[in-house]
Amino acid sequence: MKRAIYLVVAALVSMAVIVAPAAAQGENLQQAVQQAQDSVQQAQQYLESPEGQQAVQEAQDNLQQAKDNLQQQGQQARENAQQALQQAQDKVQQAQEYMQSPEGQQALQEAQDNIQQALQQAKEGAQEKMQEVTSKMEQTTLVKSGGAALSDPGLLLPGAALLMGGSILGYAVLRRR
Repeated sequence: MKRAIYLVVAALVSMAVIVAPAAAQGENLQQAVQQAQDSVQQAQQYLESPEGQQAVQEAQDNLQQAKDNLQQQGQQARENAQQALQQAQDKVQQAQEYMQSPEGQQALQEAQDNIQQALQQAKEGAQEKMQEVTSKMEQTTLVKSGGAALSDPGLLLPGAALLMGGSILGYAVLRRR
């Protein structure tokens, strides 16, 4: 029985806690709805007034002007594009006529000759470079084993230093005995 009473009291307390804010929220919502309806009514009255009618007419006029300007700009852009296309086609036609003319054929032949000469010079330069590298390689003397010659100063100095160091070390070891 006590448990049932506790449950009933807890339910009543929770209802009191939840119902009060919900009721306040309901009042706030009604106020917000009323304010929105008032704003709509004011807007309708403004639109029906002479100032509102004038504002609507001005907006429609501005819209029509914008449409007209856009159409003019579109027409001008089409004309400019058409003119640019015609100029490009004219230049292509001129280039084709030039290439078919004797001067164009001569210029083409000269260009091909220049390319052939440049290729020939490049081949000759590469051959000269290869011969130069080959002659440098032939001038370098190597021992049959593939190393440098024994008379090379790069080998004599370290060899002499090792021989002398070994001699001194050998003398010191023999002297101690």
